[in-house]
Amino acid sequence: MSESDAEEQLASPSEEQASQPSAETPLAASVPSLPAKEESRLRRFLRQFVRWTLGVLILLGIGFVAALLLFYMPLRRQADARAAELSAAQARIETLEGELAAKAQMEKLYQEALERLKGADFQNNVLNLQMEIASARIYLYENKTDLARTALQNAQSIFKALQSNANAAQRTALSEMETRLNLALSGLEKDTYAAQSDLDVLARSLSEFSASLTASSP
Repeated sequence: MSESDAEEQLASPSEEQASQPSAETPLAASVPSLPAKEESRLRRFLRQFVRWTLGVLILLGIGFVAALLLFYMPLRRQADARAAELSAAQARIETLEGELAAKAQMEKLYQEALERLKGADFQNNVLNLQMEIASARIYLYENKTDLARTALQNAQSIFKALQSNANAAQRTALSEMETRLNLALSGLEKDTYAAQSDLDVLARSLSEFSASLTASSP
């Protein structure tokens, strides 16, 4: 073997080793990295996006506060004013209801007093009727026919006044007694004894009628 051949053999392993990649070379070096310029653009976009988002949120918050001040607060004041008016109206209604209740009570007392007054006036007319009948009986005993007739005519007027204020049962009793009075009045000239008898019956009926009124009065 010549020297040139030996040198070629020694050189070939070195060339083969040089041509093969070194095991110590990292694999990451073979992956291309993102350019620094592209990464800065992304960050800049994100920062701008966050700023715009915050700006929009701030504007929305300002708009909400402005809407609250412009619309809600006046409406709230109006609602408070309406509530105050309703409260005052309710208080006024309660006052009027109290006044109406008091007025109704007064009206009730007035009606009761009026009924008692009517009852007292009715009883007073019955007493006047009894007095006229008693006077007619006395005049008839004394043969004073004219005075007896006058007393009986007065009694007829009292009967009419009693009929206008009497109830159904009282009208029936008064009609029967008035019939007896008319019989006595017509018998003054013809038969004074019959007239006196009719007046006696009428006096007893009036006494019973007056007693029933006294018993039924409050």
